Amino acid sequence: MKYRKREAKEYAKKALKGVWTALPYNFTADDRLDEAGIAANLEHCISKLHIEGHYCSGNVAEFWSLTNEERMRAHEINVDTARGRIPLIAGCHHQNPYEAAMLARHAQEVGFDFVIILTPYIAVRSDDALYDYYRFVAERVDIGIVLFNIPQTYYPISERLAKRLAAIPNVCGFKQAGPAPTATILLREAIGDELVVSVADETPWLYNMGIMGDRWLLNYCPHLYQTPGYLPVRDYTRAALAGDMNRAAEISRTLNPLRALHAKWIAGYGRTTGGVPSAEMKCWMEAIGMVGGPVRTPCLEMSDEAKQRLRADLEATGLLARVKAGAAESPK
Repeated sequence: MKYRKREAKEYAKKALKGVWTALPYNFTADDRLDEAGIAANLEHCISKLHIEGHYCSGNVAEFWSLTNEERMRAHEINVDTARGRIPLIAGCHHQNPYEAAMLARHAQEVGFDFVIILTPYIAVRSDDALYDYYRFVAERVDIGIVLFNIPQTYYPISERLAKRLAAIPNVCGFKQAGPAPTATILLREAIGDELVVSVADETPWLYNMGIMGDRWLLNYCPHLYQTPGYLPVRDYTRAALAGDMNRAAEISRTLNPLRALHAKWIAGYGRTTGGVPSAEMKCWMEAIGMVGGPVRTPCLEMSDEAKQRLRADLEATGLLARVKAGAAESPK
């Protein structure tokens, strides 16, 4: 590892910054990991979209439908593809604390910078139970752990509990999901000096940079909204960090048609009612030249008619024209 266990918080403050994405995993027609597709999509994000970090084995990667062996193999593919060019986070979500610790140890051994662990989603019904789960895993690994809070779906990490968890030596980051800006403000007040916080939503990113002082975006929109030669998320982020908020707002405003399309097609993510839109995301990715492919049960495939409607909606935003323009300009 690049740091000792007790150095995880300081390393996180240096490494957890900029625009990160989270990619789906790809499957072959006979329902195996599409290793070449997984590698191609990450390479696309690194070399063409210039993302600054990647989180793999998350919700959009259908982690719950993979065996531990498949998840570990996918982690190895991510490390081999990145080759140290960007920092990586491995999703080690699991109900069983021994399995979560095993996945985290493997991620540590193969070269990940951090792991992220989602709040257990069955047995945890109290602060003490949740604290004990994270403590159990953290004691068994040295790698830095990012907490993942989806309060509208699972037992929530309150600001009081977050403060308590932040005292664990290798807990070093916090990914906050859910439409609760007031709660996120309280969270920052509780742990902002100790843990790096990312709100898992691109829409308030400009506000969070300018008003809340955020420096880290961990979300799957960067690879959906951007194509080679058209990098608005990266551009408005750089403008904001350089202090040119007028320019940042001007660029950010141009993304509103894509944000509306995201709300229409990807809005089921993270909600108790509505499906996980893995198929919709893969269809979107195929339309912009990335690898998509089938989903794995219990996710559902899209109908051909729905795929045509999504592609027509993408065409109407002008994004597909930008894909064609980028392809024409790229060297043959």
